[in-house]
Amino acid sequence: MNRLALAVTLALLPALAHADPKQEPRPRKHGFSFELPELPVLPPLPQIEFPDIDVDVDMDLPGMIARNDRDEDEADSFDDEDTRSRDRDRRDQDREERDEDGNRVKIYKLNPQRNIRLPRVHLGREDSADSDREATARARGSGSATLEVKGPVTFQMRAQSGEIEVVSTERQQVSVTLTGAPAEDIALYAYGDRVEPTFRGKRTLRRGKLHVEVPRGSRLDISSMSGDVSVQRVGDVRIRTMSGQVKLSGVAKADVQSISGDTRIDDSSGPVRLHTVSGKSIVSTSGSAPQVEFQSASGSLEWAGSCGRDCHLSAETVSGDLRLLVDPRSSFELSYSSHSGELRDEMNLAVKHSPRRKAGFMSGGWIEATYGRGEGVIEADAFSGSVTVKKK
Repeated sequence: MNRLALAVTLALLPALAHADPKQEPRPRKHGFSFELPELPVLPPLPQIEFPDIDVDVDMDLPGMIARNDRDEDEADSFDDEDTRSRDRDRRDQDREERDEDGNRVKIYKLNPQRNIRLPRVHLGREDSADSDREATARARGSGSATLEVKGPVTFQMRAQSGEIEVVSTERQQVSVTLTGAPAEDIALYAYGDRVEPTFRGKRTLRRGKLHVEVPRGSRLDISSMSGDVSVQRVGDVRIRTMSGQVKLSGVAKADVQSISGDTRIDDSSGPVRLHTVSGKSIVSTSGSAPQVEFQSASGSLEWAGSCGRDCHLSAETVSGDLRLLVDPRSSFELSYSSHSGELRDEMNLAVKHSPRRKAGFMSGGWIEATYGRGEGVIEADAFSGSVTVKKK
C-alpha cells in the first residue's frame, strides 16, 4: 500500500468506527439515486487537424396547417360568421404600407402549405488515392510553383484556415504563390487534367494567403474549414466550407455548401446551387433564364436579376428572409408558402390565389401571383421567414 492510500485509510477510520452497520440506505426520490458517479479524468485535447467531415443538417418540419379540431359539419356552422368577418379578417391578413419612396406596398400574411426540408451540407473529401509517383506532371518551388498545362484543368485543394484567391489567366499554366507565411516547399501535381497542390508534402493549406492562377475555363473544387475563398472569372466552381467567407464573381456555374459563412455570388452566367445553415447570401445572375436553388435553416438570401422564359428560382428557408430584386422587364409566376411569414409586394403583382380565413383560421398558407406574362417560375417556402419582391 502506498503512502497516499495509507493516509486516506487512516483518515476514514474514525468515521468507520462510529458507523451503524444496521443503518438503512437513504431512500430514493422518484426513483433517482443521489449517489454521484465517479468522474473520469479528461484526456488532453488533441492537436486540431483538418477533418473529413460530413455535416448533415437534414430534418423535416411538419406542415402546420391551422384548422379547427371540430368535424366538417360543425365547421360549416361558422360560414355565416365567416361571411360577416371576412372583411375584418382580410384587413388583419393583408395590409398596405408605404416604402421609403412613398410607393404602396402590399403585405400578405401567410400560413403553412407544405413541409420545409432543411439542406444537407456535406463538407470535406478524402485524400486522393493517387500517389505522387502516379502524377503525369509535377512542379516544385519555395513559396511558389508553376506547372505548364495544355488547357483548362480541374484545380482541387483543401485548406484549414488559410485564405485562397483564384483568378483565371490566358496562359496555359497553373501557378500558386503563398504569402503571409514563411516560405515553404510547394509542389503541384497533375493527374491527367486534375491539378492538386501540396505544402511540405501535405495536401492541406494551414496558414497564409494562397494566390492561384488557372487557365480560363478551368474548374475548381475547394474544401475549406475556416479560411475565406474568393474566385474570379473561372468556369464551374464547387466550394465546401464550414465558416469561411465565399466570394465568387463572373463564374459559369456555382455549387456552394456552407455552415455559417456568408456567401456572395456576382454575375453568375450559369446555374447556382447554394445550401447553407446560417449566414447571409447575396446572388446576382445574368441573362433572363437563371437557374437558382437556395436552401437554408436560418440564412437569408438576396437575389437580383431578370426572370423570364425558362427561369427557375427555388428558395427554401426556415427562419431566413428572402429579398428578390427583380428586373422590371421580367415575366414570371410567383408561388409562396409560409407558416408565419409575410409577402411584401412592391411590384404590384397580379394575385391569382391568396389565403382565406375561416372561423379565425387560415384555410391555406400559400399565395400565387404573376408579373407580366408569367413565363418564368419563382418558388419560395419559408416557415417563419418573409419574402420581399421589388423592382431592381
